[in-house]
Amino acid sequence: MAEECDGMQILSCESGSPDLLSFVLPYEKLCIGLVSHILCGDSSFFLVQEHGVSRGAFSFSKGGQIFHCLPDAYGEKRGSLFRALLDFFRSRLQHDLFNVIGEEEGTNLVTQALVSATGRKIQHEQHYALLEQKTSAFGRDRHAFFPTMRDEYEKLAVLRCSPDMIDSLFPLQLAYEKEEVLWQNEPADERVIHLSFHRALRTQQIFALSKNGAFITKGGTNAWGKKYVQLGGIYTLPS
Repeated sequence: MAEECDGMQILSCESGSPDLLSFVLPYEKLCIGLVSHILCGDSSFFLVQEHGVSRGAFSFSKGGQIFHCLPDAYGEKRGSLFRALLDFFRSRLQHDLFNVIGEEEGTNLVTQALVSATGRKIQHEQHYALLEQKTSAFGRDRHAFFPTMRDEYEKLAVLRCSPDMIDSLFPLQLAYEKEEVLWQNEPADERVIHLSFHRALRTQQIFALSKNGAFITKGGTNAWGKKYVQLGGIYTLPS
């Protein structure tokens, strides 16, 4: 099924569509969440096309998240893309929305179309910087970077985390959610956080650092692409 506006069409497609994956891969590091969902096939996917040429892609996840890859959000096609998204959301939006995730200009375009189509207001915005590791310098010799901390390293242990460690790790996860995820004055739903963290322990690679037997920091993957892995949930106790 396709929605058309100013020559742009929004088409529903399967996660295995070669057009879908071939379009997003050149932009993978800017939309790795979308790529991860495409590879898992656990969302509804849509391609934005103009005269048969792909101009963008987005998805709805089961949790009500929109992931997107919309390079035309920066160019002269921005107006046409906005009108196509607006018409799509007016006629097809049947999901409970939770958030929009992706590169800033594309997110602004999607949220503008959503607000115009539904009359809903944005409750909260969270901005993050993109940090990309291009070398494995720290893996060569950690003492070369922190020579005065050699004795401290003897007290530390890095552990690969598993679901049966959740009770010991949960205080770190809860503190991370309160500091990095929840907006001001939003109460923490510990049951939801616990379920989400348990799933991450089952499906992602999460590591924790312990000192004298107590966990003091954690982090791991939260999205896997073809060439990139996204890290998240990184938190260290203030003390």
